[in-house]
Amino acid sequence: MKNLILRILVCFYVITGYSQVDESDNPCIFDHTTNNRKHVELSELKIQAAIKQAEWKSHAESSDIIRTIPVVVHVIHNGGSENISEAQIQSQIQILNEDYGKISGTNGDGNGVDTRIRFCLAKIDPKGRCTNGIVRVKSSLTNHQSYQRAMLKELSFWDNEKYLNIYTVKSINGNVGGYSSFPDGPAEEDGFVVRHNLFGNLGSASSSIGRTASHELGHWLGLYHTFNNGCGIDLCTDGDYVCDTPPQSLPSYNCDTLNTCSNDFPDLNDQKENYMNYTPDTCKNMFTNGQRLRIKATLDTIRKQIWQYSNLVSTGCDSNYITPTICPVTADFVTLSRNICIGNSVYFMDKSLNQPNAWQWTFAGGTPASSNNQNPTVTYSTPGIYSVKLVVSDSNSMDSTEVQGYITVKLPGVGDALSYKEDFDSGIYPPLFLTVVNNDGGVTWEIDSLASVSGNYSIKINNLINTNYGSTDELVLPNFNLSTAHPDSNIFMSFKWAYAKSDSTFSDELLVLLSTDCGVNYNRVFNRRQNALATGPTQSTPFIPDSTQWKKAFIPLNNYRSETYMELKIVNLTDGGNNLYIDDIYVGDGSLATTSTSDVSLSLYDINLYPNPSYGNITLEYTFQQAHDLKIDIYDLKGKLILEFNEGVKQAGNHQIFLTTNNIEQGMYLVKIRTEREEKFVRLMIMD
Repeated sequence: MKNLILRILVCFYVITGYSQVDESDNPCIFDHTTNNRKHVELSELKIQAAIKQAEWKSHAESSDIIRTIPVVVHVIHNGGSENISEAQIQSQIQILNEDYGKISGTNGDGNGVDTRIRFCLAKIDPKGRCTNGIVRVKSSLTNHQSYQRAMLKELSFWDNEKYLNIYTVKSINGNVGGYSSFPDGPAEEDGFVVRHNLFGNLGSASSSIGRTASHELGHWLGLYHTFNNGCGIDLCTDGDYVCDTPPQSLPSYNCDTLNTCSNDFPDLNDQKENYMNYTPDTCKNMFTNGQRLRIKATLDTIRKQIWQYSNLVSTGCDSNYITPTICPVTADFVTLSRNICIGNSVYFMDKSLNQPNAWQWTFAGGTPASSNNQNPTVTYSTPGIYSVKLVVSDSNSMDSTEVQGYITVKLPGVGDALSYKEDFDSGIYPPLFLTVVNNDGGVTWEIDSLASVSGNYSIKINNLINTNYGSTDELVLPNFNLSTAHPDSNIFMSFKWAYAKSDSTFSDELLVLLSTDCGVNYNRVFNRRQNALATGPTQSTPFIPDSTQWKKAFIPLNNYRSETYMELKIVNLTDGGNNLYIDDIYVGDGSLATTSTSDVSLSLYDINLYPNPSYGNITLEYTFQQAHDLKIDIYDLKGKLILEFNEGVKQAGNHQIFLTTNNIEQGMYLVKIRTEREEKFVRLMIMD
């Protein structure tokens, strides 16, 4: 089966107004948000097999039973208008039923079909307790970045085989409207996320029509964009894999009638009315019969458990369930920090059900030892393992929960003095002072004698055979005491890497994470994937780099020179790509570095400009080893200055900026990136 050049798995629907899409934005930043796409091919095989089975049964879709899906809505808020009301949530559930049910007299009653899918807010939670199907968590993650999707769902998540998990937040990457998982992906990332002011049509979404959720839900049910893969050749096996949606080369951003492909017969206009297009909400009112068949195939295979009658009974969504007049409160809480160092503080988030109005916490070993705040912050000053207890109540009920051994507090100690170097040439695996963490128990880092930078060995991970897509494997360095560096030195981490993709679509990810609080929080100080990670040509066979196919990472650490206990780890996030090699790891002030002085003195380092070619916006990534004044100029090939950007003084570290090039004509350009010390040029192709 051909590779799926997807734009949607974690599909970002960018909104500039409540129901308008702006073409100057990048509506779908799939390549920058998902690390787990090869499972989509496996999902597609299951869906296609189910579709063929349905066709063999004489297209019996017209007699399909109505399938009901239990829903839980997790409201992630920080006390503002994003803490949306139950009425607003109910309005979105009603809109989903109208859109997917083609309910007569509603906005969903367009030219399409009834998908035979309905949605119900769960009335019984995973532990069998009464609920209204809404969980509220107060967290700063309501201002959400796409790479935090796993953290977001750690806050609150119900069994995805029994519930559809929907999350509402204040913002996503700034102005993104929503994103969704695809069927058969990692269970812990299942569900979809929508910005609060696009969810429903009441309250904070009073100017919305609620179609962002209808769109993202389509992805969760196995639908692609109508413009997926462009015009294609075979209308049934290319594009969005639906025979009766006209082929479409590009997304539509308004309600104008367009025809961007002519390879269908009869030659039909782009389907601006389809929920899976990018047209404004006011245009949308339909799913096609082919899309209904894909949804049915998904529910008959990958998501078969969720709509079964036994599950409707256990979640309170069967028609015979009698909803209690009052649901008693249920105590529950969460924190993202359970293993900490002495002196660290932990923010406890209440996520009790059914809106209690009184809280009583007990924190063994903590300060304060008790609290009646809904979301308290507690400091731990003594090493040990401690329990946490929460009692919640309202005027009608009370409930409590206590978790033994919930918080572990350890002594941070003092990290190793600088400098540190590991070139793996001892042949010992794992090397002294380097810890390999294999989180999934499968393929992980191993010593390799076929490729190295200067010696005989490197370390690699074979992502080509790693089928646990989305899993992470870590190289944890020893803890460092950066205060041992000379006060006038330049502290940094460096290493060499080599990598090739297995095809043009799938790519693994390489990260470096840094913590100064015993692993409570990690800062991402290095991140490469796709073309920015590749050092060799794309190949389906195992990649073995030659001496020219290595790149060097340079990570400034001067901002951490007062830290006496800093943690660093190199992380591989697999997507089934190809071999990734690491060699010559160094942390220090240059006294043992394998790099030359000229390498360290450069002001600009590790420049990456993408997408290239570009259809509008571009992203520039670069590293400063110390503060510099940055200017960016774009010239045509005749030397004429077309655009200039004065970014001002940027501090040492890794940076990412977004540049708008919408008003530049198609052609080749030179991007000049300059500081007061040097300048570099990068070629850029602009496409219409």
